[in-house]
Amino acid sequence: MATTITLHQWLAFLILREKRKQEHHGDTNTNFVHKKKAAQLEYIQTAVSVALLLVQSLIVSTPSLSSQQITIDNVTVAIDDKGDAKLLLLLLNLEENPDDEDLQRIIESVTQLEFTPSTKNDSSTHANGEQQESDDDLLREVGTVLHQLFCRGIKPPIVSTNVSSPDEGDSDDDLDSEQPGAEKGRTKHSLRVAQKMLRKASISSLDEYVLSYGVPRNLCRLIIDLIWCEGGNEETKFRSIEEVAEELIQIISKPNLFLYESEATGSTGQLNFGSTLYGRRNEATSFLRAATLVSLDMMETHSKQLVLVEGLSGAGKSHFVASLIRSSSEFGWIYIHAKFDPQSQPLSVVTSAFNIFFMNILANRSEQEYVARVISSLQRNLSSSAIVSLCCLLPSVRNLFPSILRRVVSDEDLSSQNGVVVEDEFASGSQMSRIRLHFIFRKLISALCSVERPLALFFDDLQWADDRCMELLSALMERDHLQELDDNDGTNCLFIGSFRSNETNDNLLSHFDKFEQSTSVDVTKIELGGLAKVESNNMVSEVLRLPARLTSPLNELVQRKTTGNPFHIIHFMQSLVKDSILNYSLSDKRWVWDIEAVKSTSIDKTVLELLARKLSQLPGNIVDGLKVLSCLGPKVDDTIMKYLYTSPESRNEFIACLDLAVGENILEKSGDSAYSFVHDMLKQSAYAVMSEEEKGEKHFWIGMHLIANASADTDEFNAIIFSIVDQINAANTYGVTEEASHMNFAELNLKAGKTSIDVSDFQSALSYMKAGVSLLNGWQDGEYYDMSLQLYETAALVSYLNTDIGLMQQYLEILFENAKCFEDRLHGYLVMIQSLLSNGKHVEAMKKILFILQELGESISINATPKEVYIELMSTKALLDTISPADVINGKRMADKGLRTVKLSVEHGFCSDSAVGLQIYGFGVLNIQNDVEECLKWNHTALSLVKSLGAKQMIPRVTTNVNILAYWKEPLQAKIESLKENHHELLMVGDLEILPLNAIHCCRQSLLCGRNLQTAQKECAALLHEMHQLRQMNALIGMISNHLSILKLIGSNYVSEEPLFRLLGNSEINSLDELLQFCKSNRLVGPTQQCYFDRLMLAFWSKNYEEAAQYAEKYSECHQTRRFPDLFQTFYQGITAFRLVRLEDDKSREWADVGKNALSKYETWVNYSDWNWENKMLLLEAESHACIGELEIAKSKFQASIGSAQKHRFVHEEGLASELFGMFYDENGNKEEAMQQYSHARSCYQKWGAFALADRLNTAS
Repeated sequence: MATTITLHQWLAFLILREKRKQEHHGDTNTNFVHKKKAAQLEYIQTAVSVALLLVQSLIVSTPSLSSQQITIDNVTVAIDDKGDAKLLLLLLNLEENPDDEDLQRIIESVTQLEFTPSTKNDSSTHANGEQQESDDDLLREVGTVLHQLFCRGIKPPIVSTNVSSPDEGDSDDDLDSEQPGAEKGRTKHSLRVAQKMLRKASISSLDEYVLSYGVPRNLCRLIIDLIWCEGGNEETKFRSIEEVAEELIQIISKPNLFLYESEATGSTGQLNFGSTLYGRRNEATSFLRAATLVSLDMMETHSKQLVLVEGLSGAGKSHFVASLIRSSSEFGWIYIHAKFDPQSQPLSVVTSAFNIFFMNILANRSEQEYVARVISSLQRNLSSSAIVSLCCLLPSVRNLFPSILRRVVSDEDLSSQNGVVVEDEFASGSQMSRIRLHFIFRKLISALCSVERPLALFFDDLQWADDRCMELLSALMERDHLQELDDNDGTNCLFIGSFRSNETNDNLLSHFDKFEQSTSVDVTKIELGGLAKVESNNMVSEVLRLPARLTSPLNELVQRKTTGNPFHIIHFMQSLVKDSILNYSLSDKRWVWDIEAVKSTSIDKTVLELLARKLSQLPGNIVDGLKVLSCLGPKVDDTIMKYLYTSPESRNEFIACLDLAVGENILEKSGDSAYSFVHDMLKQSAYAVMSEEEKGEKHFWIGMHLIANASADTDEFNAIIFSIVDQINAANTYGVTEEASHMNFAELNLKAGKTSIDVSDFQSALSYMKAGVSLLNGWQDGEYYDMSLQLYETAALVSYLNTDIGLMQQYLEILFENAKCFEDRLHGYLVMIQSLLSNGKHVEAMKKILFILQELGESISINATPKEVYIELMSTKALLDTISPADVINGKRMADKGLRTVKLSVEHGFCSDSAVGLQIYGFGVLNIQNDVEECLKWNHTALSLVKSLGAKQMIPRVTTNVNILAYWKEPLQAKIESLKENHHELLMVGDLEILPLNAIHCCRQSLLCGRNLQTAQKECAALLHEMHQLRQMNALIGMISNHLSILKLIGSNYVSEEPLFRLLGNSEINSLDELLQFCKSNRLVGPTQQCYFDRLMLAFWSKNYEEAAQYAEKYSECHQTRRFPDLFQTFYQGITAFRLVRLEDDKSREWADVGKNALSKYETWVNYSDWNWENKMLLLEAESHACIGELEIAKSKFQASIGSAQKHRFVHEEGLASELFGMFYDENGNKEEAMQQYSHARSCYQKWGAFALADRLNTAS
């Protein structure tokens, strides 16, 4: 319930509260002054809020009001008395002397102000509108009311404000007529001066009067400009009541800037631009929309969110992102900022950003629970070797995994004691290394982010990133389909990239195009142009702590000269301060400026010129410090400074210079001793002021100090190896190095290059190798022969890894020409072979391999006959029969690895390559002799061997073959998880040769083991898309065929095929028939066989037995080696044959023989695993007996097959046996029993998820 009183009455309550709060109760003078100021401030805060309500009420009432009606007594205040009788009595003046609590309630319960003017004495306005009022009259009276409000009810001490401005008052003719006897020019001048002095004196008097009531200067200026609105400056005068409301809103919204006055404000003569984000409302909305999707996990499609921010240098891209993420920190956001720099290796920028993040998060005790969760996730999803690799990339995480690192070191020590040679990864493929790096980072991202802790990963200044970093960004945003199944796929990460819109290149733009076309990435594009006038005025207004109305004329010039570029605005205004055009007035306690001087000030042609001029005005010692800093990376801390300035005095002097630069807003400081330039353009400017010779000398000085003061071959030296080499190479570019030291510098480049290879940074490695070779100045013999050999073979390798085949060939030619022996050329040959293979030149690669083997003393025929293969196999078997698996695992080790296998291993010792030979032998005895036991024995021995050797790269590869062969003995369902786990292990080591085989087998086994088809479909789709991302096209063909088989069994519409076929990137393939034809025409034997198998399977389950028989035969025709689907092809073909015995009388005997052959094989195979093969053998037996009329035996076999399938969890084959049993009853006239079996089969198919088969039975019944 509201009670209304006049504003004059309410003001009396407000004055009373202030008076009571200022009462002296024995306080000290200091406390009393403080109380008085606090009471005044509270009064003003309340008054300004009511002033806004008053003005807003006036906006509504203005059309019906005259200036004479705008008085404090004509304003009513609505008070929410909440039905309180005591409060109501106070408001109605029926009770005096309210207590403090009631007084506070009255003051704080204002709900509305309203003008209720009386009509008497209103002579200014008439119904016929004869007398017109100006807006100035209304504004002047508003000023008067506000004066009373802020000055405790007192009216302004001015009788008349009608003093014309000499600039905007009477015309020249009017002035002359007022002084008839005066000289015209002199009269006008005298009047102008007199009027100006009168107005200035009046304003000054009013200003001092208002200030005496404790009114802040911005409110004081507002009141005066309203009262003196007729003679005000045209550019800053109020023109409407709405503008008054806008200014009050600005003051209220940011009281720290516009209401509260600080003695220190501006007293230093420095502008403080702070960290506020100005304007960018629409851009911020787009950014925050993407961030919301990430933080709330609203992305049902598991798409990653990428925000690309573009703009010219100085547009505020970094500040824009940092401000918005900082504003979201209360929602649990974590932030990693990788800022690329033209002087830093791009990948090291990324790893450094993650490293700094972990250093900070580990130092924060409140984050212990979060850190524990990250550790748990990494240990769960990364192998020990992958964690070791992660620790090499990010040294700050080493302390998180002490047990793993201790165990790995222990294993390596143990291996070295046993004479094991560490596996040589010299020529590991670039794609393999990249996949491993990408996999580790993807798991790291997944571990870091969650719904509760979303991650913002900001790649800043992408125009300086290289291909490797862009590929890493792409890999991080690719859908991890397998991870999605566990609901932990890193979609709670917001990926952000910024770049200069005028410094892009075609390569960068092509990456952006791929992001936009990707189905796994939602791209939000944001372009930051110059600030609009309103936005730049807000910036200028807040920096100067003056209302936007007053700064508008200044901003007009600033905006025009800087085109609204935030960075340019900052430095232009700082230059105005430096040139004393913009000053802080201690007397007026506000910033003032000479508008004419601003107009005549020209901004430099480029901001770099402006910054160069700014730097030239700094003391020399500061400039010298900035020059040193500009030669280093984006951020410099004590890690580097302690080597450059070894004495405490010199280091403190350097830090003091940097601190002075911080005060000049050139540098920013984080922590105790980390410095970076506020903007990369400042760094560019500091670097640009040096001559070419000075740059070289500065780089050389830095590099040599780092070398001299960091102990070689220590962890500390290795930690700064890139900084050392980058400085030396930069100095060499400018021709400033000592020739006598070039060999040492070449060796340092070799070390930096090898370190870069270890972290898969191949582009950096290539730049180091080029520099090393250049410093070498041609091949060197004698004491530098070994270094020459290593430089050229490593240079050839990284050229290949960067797909620069021409450069690789140049390095190899020099290597082959100068190497002293064949062994010294061997690494070069390995690089050449890899290059040939990766370019599809398999014949040339094979010739080179045979040449190498011949040089090593091994003569191998590429066209061996089956008989020769058999003889070699038997010879090998005879040799292996003389040893046991234990002899292999515990036997001597081969000291000098070559391309030798089993025989040489037995003679000279075993190595990791021996495992490959053992597995090849195992597959040989399986294919040629059908000896399953011998095959399994030596495959398991191979796995034990690589584990005992600690050959981490080989373990997943050998495990794949062991898992693939496990179907002979181990339950099919049990190996699915092993295959999926090994898939991750293969990704961790980047083995792209075996990874597709593991993926294909995982999909095939998921389908054939009776796993729920919806689950199998999701898992296979995930693997399929992963193979597409890795561009494994042969694997993709077979997996698409397998996936479509699953969809057909589920009953999905065939429209689902279209997006799958699009993955092939071949517009001519749009159906399974076209896919099969493509495989045949391109002689893709493996994919062709897989397509035949899937057509066989679909025909079989659909009971199209004639078609099934045809595809079974075609499958057999392209058979090469024993495969897992072979056993099912035999089963399907056997059942098909027995069914066709009943249908084709003329071929019944042939079909019977085919069926009996299948049954015979299963009678053998069941001995290896009754779990996997018993139900199938029993079903073949049932069909066999049914064909020859042994009905009772057939019946018992059908029942036994159903029971065995149920017992061993093959629900699909339980349904198959029931359906065939139903057909058996049907054929023998027992419809009732047949329907029961059909019903059971339908139930099994539904459990399997094969709704198409269940629907077919519904139709049939």
